Amino acid sequence: MAELARQHGVAESLIHKWRTPFLEAGRARLTGDPVDQGVKALEQENERLNSLLGEKELSLYIAPARGL
Repeated sequence: MAELARQHGVAESLIHKWRTPFLEAGRARLTGDPVDQGVKALEQENERLNSLLGEKELSLYIAPARGL
């Protein structure tokens, strides 16, 4: 582990800190647990923002055609 940390310029303690949550999340997904609520909330927010952006782009496209 120490050699890999050195090769990638990462502290070994950081790898150990990341390892546990990563393995726990993998186990949860393999057992069929639903997606983390935080991820679901971010996906919903992303959809909302994409919709708003699409509406804004459409209004900017239509405005010059109407001479606004």
